[in-house]
Amino acid sequence: MPEVVPFQGPLGSRIEGLDRGRAHEPETAALLKSALARHLLVVVPGERMAPAETLAFAKAFGTPRTQLLRYKRSGEVPEVSVMVSTLMADGTTDKTAIRAEDWHTDDSYFAVPAKATLLHGIEIPSHGGSTWFCNMHSVYEALPATLRQRIDGMRAIHGYDTRRARNRPSARTPQEIAETPDVEHPLVRTHPETGRKALYLNPNRLDRIVGLERAESDALLDELADEAPRSRPSAINSEPHKVIPLPRFKRQQARGSRNA
Repeated sequence: MPEVVPFQGPLGSRIEGLDRGRAHEPETAALLKSALARHLLVVVPGERMAPAETLAFAKAFGTPRTQLLRYKRSGEVPEVSVMVSTLMADGTTDKTAIRAEDWHTDDSYFAVPAKATLLHGIEIPSHGGSTWFCNMHSVYEALPATLRQRIDGMRAIHGYDTRRARNRPSARTPQEIAETPDVEHPLVRTHPETGRKALYLNPNRLDRIVGLERAESDALLDELADEAPRSRPSAINSEPHKVIPLPRFKRQQARGSRNA
């Protein structure tokens, strides 16, 4: 029987003895979804998976969405994208890798963000390469009561590219631009299964708070962003062929940052 082993930290667990090929079975899928809701991040060790196998495993959590950027799609499996963070000979790297170095949550520029992100490590560096995750439930709950009361009910504008982002994202085709107009999300979101509230921040995509002047909005967002690293983020070291399903803030509970 698979065993869920919680990490010693603010979030995360590892599932030992799980056959990924059985993820479609109701009992296994229920275990995966329960572990994700409770621990916010789940590590599933195993062998390397092809894109089609990765897609099949992801379906245990829901209906996978297609990657926006066509150039990152994995051949005949557009729901699986490929991220290459290798430093090229000319000193450049994929823009996505650069932006991933900042704290972020994936795809908040969509009107209906996905439930989770699934990461599958293929080739990793000999040292470094950790991914850091932050429990945004804990961040929200640690805020002063007056600040929580202030931000509850506030809404914010998210976009594919915003003036607040430190680095520019990959260029979009005209079709991709048409598919990603700016959208509005709550600043505080509630987990649909546990009922816990979480701060919904994404410095790469969050542009401004609705109803506030730019200066006041920037000051409040900066204040909130400073709170996340104080909540004891957890580092997850890469391992070949590890699968890490995590709420990408898509469920609004965890956000991540990478280092090379």
